[in-house]
Amino acid sequence: MLPSWRNHQPVFETNGNNMKLKTCGKSSRLSSGASLAAVFVLAMLLMPTPALAYLDPGTGSFLIQGVIAVVVGAGFAIKMFWHRIKALFTGKPMDEDDDPDE
Repeated sequence: MLPSWRNHQPVFETNGNNMKLKTCGKSSRLSSGASLAAVFVLAMLLMPTPALAYLDPGTGSFLIQGVIAVVVGAGFAIKMFWHRIKALFTGKPMDEDDDPDE
């Protein structure tokens, strides 16, 4: 019975100052099969396909509404935690009367 290809140790051939890795046929077939699969997957991902989608004007206004909501929400969060953010960057401790949690 032949040993499994996983148990093979790499064999190096030396020819003067040159060293070359000697591979067995099974591992080279495995790597060519894997490279063929990778090329196939890459080709499938790069081929254009029709989207078959329609974006109406309501979709654009919905996206704009979402952007406005994110900006307003971020502004509100900054306003609520402004004293803590300021204390974090200046290194000064926050005053007791500035704490909005109490």
